Amino acid sequence: MKRTGVLLMMLAGLGGCAGLGQNDAERTGEVADVRAKLGLGRCDADLARQTLALKQPELEQEAAFVCLQQAEFGLVDRLLADYEERYASPPNPDYSAYLLALTEFLRFEAALGDAQQRLLTGRIAHAALVGFVRDYPTSEYRGEVAPRLQQILEGMATAEFDLAKLAAETGDPAAAEARMRYVTRQYARTAAAKEARAWLELIPD
Repeated sequence: MKRTGVLLMMLAGLGGCAGLGQNDAERTGEVADVRAKLGLGRCDADLARQTLALKQPELEQEAAFVCLQQAEFGLVDRLLADYEERYASPPNPDYSAYLLALTEFLRFEAALGDAQQRLLTGRIAHAALVGFVRDYPTSEYRGEVAPRLQQILEGMATAEFDLAKLAAETGDPAAAEARMRYVTRQYARTAAAKEARAWLELIPD
């Protein structure tokens, strides 16, 4: 009787180990499946859902990077927006934060040709990148921020200049002048500011 009880306990233990091994194998297979899809450049809502279900921080970052490359900005947000809240001590939190800030920068870049939208997305992107530097001052990605901030300033200055020219062309010289002066003050070191100063010099006294 005693021996039977010990045998049952051993079998139960083996069953538990076998079950755990199967779960691990299934999980490993799911991770491999996600990585295979990412290797093909796939990024969609189903893949994001599959990735998040696995609860592997680094895999989420890999997926977010591929989604960023595919300009699926909403899915990058979905994968990483609460990255640090979902895990006690996730790896490379600065990388997740940088990818999110970079997403805002690329939204700004995608707004090329729409001056109003460029100003809106530019303000958001500028704030995101500055916030990233403030939160992760020692991050290895910090060096990539300054040139992107300059691109944002140049782009926003150009958008303001374009709106100023539009105001002049549609018969609102006062608004055009006000915008031109704004460009020279707020974006003094940009190419658009130089053009705005030249435009203002042509205004009769």
